[in-house]
Amino acid sequence: MAVYSYRAFSATGERVAGEIEAADERAAIQRLQGQGLTPIEASPAAALPVRRTAPPVVSGGGGGRSGAQVTMLTRELATLLNAGEPLERALAMAGEDCEDRKLGAALARVLGKVRGGSALSAALCEEPRFFPRTYLGLVRAGEATGHLDMALSELANLREKEEDLKRKLTSAMIYPMILTATAVIAVGIMLGVVVPQFAPLFQGQGVQLPASTRFVLALSDGVRTNGRETLIGLLVAVLLLVLVLRREGVRRAADRLLLRLPLLGALARERATAQVARGLSTLLKGGLDLPQALGHLQGMVANRAVASGLAQVGVEVRQGRRLADALAEQGVVVPLGLRLIRSGEESGRLKELSAYVADRFEQRVASRLARLVQILEPLLVVTLGLAVGGIVMSVLTAVLSVNDLAL
Repeated sequence: MAVYSYRAFSATGERVAGEIEAADERAAIQRLQGQGLTPIEASPAAALPVRRTAPPVVSGGGGGRSGAQVTMLTRELATLLNAGEPLERALAMAGEDCEDRKLGAALARVLGKVRGGSALSAALCEEPRFFPRTYLGLVRAGEATGHLDMALSELANLREKEEDLKRKLTSAMIYPMILTATAVIAVGIMLGVVVPQFAPLFQGQGVQLPASTRFVLALSDGVRTNGRETLIGLLVAVLLLVLVLRREGVRRAADRLLLRLPLLGALARERATAQVARGLSTLLKGGLDLPQALGHLQGMVANRAVASGLAQVGVEVRQGRRLADALAEQGVVVPLGLRLIRSGEESGRLKELSAYVADRFEQRVASRLARLVQILEPLLVVTLGLAVGGIVMSVLTAVLSVNDLAL
């Protein structure tokens, strides 16, 4: 067997390179695809020991405003191509309307490569910041089937639905976050400003203050003397936690723990089910076969533990196992979603039923989150009231004790 040097993209859009043994160039590309990579090129190399390059896991494809711009660009390209515009003209027209300067520059480079004879997927490969591996896979499938407009339309649908779900999740969490911040600030003002005004009244009175008052006074003294250091310590701890969670092993363990939590675990599992089903439906409709779709699916799921399970599912399906059986063993899909996917696999309507599962569970996630927030909001209000009321009552009890002594 010959040795081939390759360049490819990992499941999360990271560019990797290395060498692989294969009978010919086509076999090398097939082996790389079987490992979940998207090959850019594979060419014969010198007969050296094979170096295995493990693809690091990082996020790709842009987010925030750039991500929304990519979605708008994808929708515009799909519309223009469906209307009969040539690819070069569609790219030029979409570039003129692009509001993001960096994305516009990337699109100009893509247009230059397409005019030079490159395929669209090959040109997009050079811009991984905006176009992740899943994007490239669907574009390549659309080129192979001759339905690039349909592939881009499916991509736009996928990104729009994912962005819509993210907006709902973000909007649902804004008010609880505001309440939490208000509670922290209110309690901090009470302990750092209000309570110290009463402390001199209790000194030298020769009265035993209630235990609650002594606790509040000690807490207030701690806030005044060590408040800045405590705040800095909390900020450093949060920063360290964020940095630690960026490590793949830690993030996977944290996501696995999240799936086991009583209330949040069910929400996380249903969201993962929606993402798996939506990605599967989109990739199959885009022209990929099932093993290829599963290779791309890992990068479309936020939960790292679920993505790890999907990697094993892809291996088992390529070995001939049924999709539903592999998913059931890994436990990455909730039972109802699994039954529908099994039914779709058996009836040959996997694309349609996967889309139905995605729609249903996206709605369930949104409604479940809304109910969770409805429960959380009064709990936060009651907690704030109890905290402030407890501080006020502790101080008033001490004041009344001092007044009784004076009488």
